[in-house]
Amino acid sequence: MEFQRHFDRAAAEYDAARPDYPRELFAEIFRYQPLNGNSRVLEIGLGTGKASGPVLETGCQLVGLEPGGSLAALARRRLKGCGSLALVEQTLQEYEGPDESFDLVYAATSFHWIPEEYGYRRVYGLLRPGGAFARFGYHAGPDRKRRALTQEVYALYRQYMHGGKGEYRPLGPEDGEQLLAIPRRYGFGEAAFHLYEMEKDFTAEEYMGLLRTYPDHMALEPENREGLFRGIYQAIHRHGGVMTVYYTVDLELARKPSSSGQ
Repeated sequence: MEFQRHFDRAAAEYDAARPDYPRELFAEIFRYQPLNGNSRVLEIGLGTGKASGPVLETGCQLVGLEPGGSLAALARRRLKGCGSLALVEQTLQEYEGPDESFDLVYAATSFHWIPEEYGYRRVYGLLRPGGAFARFGYHAGPDRKRRALTQEVYALYRQYMHGGKGEYRPLGPEDGEQLLAIPRRYGFGEAAFHLYEMEKDFTAEEYMGLLRTYPDHMALEPENREGLFRGIYQAIHRHGGVMTVYYTVDLELARKPSSSGQ
């Protein structure tokens, strides 16, 4: 529950700092699982609704789970008039929706907070036979244009975050089989893996807002957090005032068999 409270406290910064998802990602989901006005969809961890608009555009009936009241309030404002949305301020563990009631269940940078065995089994139960699960999320990588800035930031993490964050390795096609083995363990089939890349520029002030949405950063001792944030802020200004974050977005699709014999 603490991570939920953290994101809810930082709702406005989360909404401003976190990027939107690539439109081609949603196109891939809809190719895999077409939606229409009769489709019922469940979003786990709706947040401020960044991944909800393209789904609502299909005309489906969307149930969104978001336990954070501040996040849910922002989502309601963003998605007002966008389609059929029932926003439920609950976690997946609290939600008592009936089994086999959804054509698509999806989670956008949220499913890693749910214990794997519980999460996949619960999603499997909620899906209708033949329904699909889409799990996707973004992973923030260092600035590739400003290598001196990136090295300074790594040094600051080593100084203030108990050994640092380590060198970043983006996900690649070779990671697909390992990630797809997870839904297969829980009875899903027709698994598919896709990768997307995108980038976003942040001013020093905007990047501080992004860092304040990271629970591990906010959990640092105040002295270490202040030193890390101040050091990164000053480094960005020394290197031109902009930090470019390179995101890798992974999408895993899997289907509940349409019958016990498949």
